[in-house]
Amino acid sequence: MEATICPHCGKDINLGSVQESNYIWLFDNGHGGIIDGKYQTSGKRSPRWDDGSILYEGEFNRAIVNRLVKLCKDNGIDYVNLVDTQKDVSLGERVRSANKIAKSAKKKCIYISIHANGFDKESANGWSVYTTPGTTKSDKIATTLYEKAAAEFPGEKMRRDTRDGDPDKEANFYVIKHTSMPAILSENFFMTNYSNCHKYLLPEEGRDRIAKIHFQMIQEIEEKNEI
Repeated sequence: MEATICPHCGKDINLGSVQESNYIWLFDNGHGGIIDGKYQTSGKRSPRWDDGSILYEGEFNRAIVNRLVKLCKDNGIDYVNLVDTQKDVSLGERVRSANKIAKSAKKKCIYISIHANGFDKESANGWSVYTTPGTTKSDKIATTLYEKAAAEFPGEKMRRDTRDGDPDKEANFYVIKHTSMPAILSENFFMTNYSNCHKYLLPEEGRDRIAKIHFQMIQEIEEKNEI
């Protein structure tokens, strides 16, 4: 059994230890969390809504990853929480940790970065998933997640790129460009849109549903084992 040390919590990470799992899923909860009541990332939050609520993206991202960690643990799927801390870990450190794990692992790794979207106009809304430009192994993962999201959230805007035949949007976001493995980044609705924020990002039920579509994607990719 291979092992390495988590650079954040100092704990051993067992690699390839669950025989039923075909991949190791590397989870990246974008931005920082909350330490002693203080949010660790400038910006990256919703407006303060009329009811007094605010969505802190880093807290939301961690809530989704924590759910995915439990679902993977309960279902015998290998995973690593790359940012098992409330600190705002740099993009470079996240990528270096992922690439180090992938180099040591006995199984293929897949990188999933979790986010909520934002814009300067409240009218912007909807769900999307990103890969890097061009045709890559990541496209199949992103398409599977997109299909799960479209089925789970009928009537909501599914933001997609229709130019190349698959629904994922494409961008050179640092964490998906510089990782050495298939990688996707999901933008799970807009924290700057009142409806999106109050239906899906703030409530526990909405968070459960967002985690659910990611885990459904994981289950399908594991079952097909084609990456």
